Amino acid sequence: MTHFFTPEEANRKLPEIKELVSQIMETKKRLDRGSTGQQRKEDLDRITVLVSKVQESGIEIKDVDQGLIDFPAIRFSEPVSLCWKYGEEEVLFWHGSEGFRGRKPLKPEATKIA
Repeated sequence: MTHFFTPEEANRKLPEIKELVSQIMETKKRLDRGSTGQQRKEDLDRITVLVSKVQESGIEIKDVDQGLIDFPAIRFSEPVSLCWKYGEEEVLFWHGSEGFRGRKPLKPEATKIA
């Protein structure tokens, strides 16, 4: 059964997820640079384990290179995704089935420049 996150729940989970995503991205970069032999096998195994840890939390990894993840959520009785990209301080966006390109701020003031 799918767990639907509130923005508050997603943000509480974020410190743990940030660390996992950081490790996934770093290991993927090493693979992309051409790790070979035993190191390549270890990198592939490490990514598999780290991705599994994220997915066990009910969170979807959408793009490893960008560190893009989605938290399943409900907005006005419709399934949506709370969207977070590596480097963002908190979960501030959501999107429907159109994906990342359709990102909208959870709060209109979240996109204002200070």
